Amino acid sequence: MSDIYKILDNIQVRGGLSPEYCEKMVHEIPKAQCVDRAEFVLGRCKDKVVLHIGCIGPLHAELVRVAGKAYGIDREPADGCENFYQIDLDRAECLPELSDLDLVLCGEMLEHLSNPGHFLDLVKAYGCDIIITVPNAFSAVGFSWANRGTEIVNREHVAWYSWHTLKTLVERHGYHIKEFYWYGGKPIVSEGLIVVMGRE
Repeated sequence: MSDIYKILDNIQVRGGLSPEYCEKMVHEIPKAQCVDRAEFVLGRCKDKVVLHIGCIGPLHAELVRVAGKAYGIDREPADGCENFYQIDLDRAECLPELSDLDLVLCGEMLEHLSNPGHFLDLVKAYGCDIIITVPNAFSAVGFSWANRGTEIVNREHVAWYSWHTLKTLVERHGYHIKEFYWYGGKPIVSEGLIVVMGRE
């Protein structure tokens, strides 16, 4: 018997939940290692042509140093940033035509978007692998603050992602997850999630 069915059996016994409810609502979290986010991202971008979406911040300077070539997209202006496009992704109907990309990095930006599915449809046109990093809905730090009556969250975030909700979102828009990792802390209750995905 697989682990998920053992879990379902235990839930049904303890909680009196129906198999139908469990089938719809209970989802196994796959085992994955915890990595250093910056180290992982920079390692994957080394010597590659990369589009960094949500590029404002110190990570982009490091990415420019290790990548073969780096493009950047952000909603805010980025003075002195080469190959930069200022785009409001909630309003964009298309993205820049870039035919030389090896990889797209979407770092800590999906949770800012009002319509992340529309964005995923747009970025699919590049045809290369995409790395997404997002904060974890079930982080130990988040629960610790919530237990004190305080939500610790960026004021511009409109969503929290878990393994299941992120997987459902990207699969709904024609992607499959190739790799999955946690970052920052311990698995399951880490600071965030990393997925590497490609088009179906």
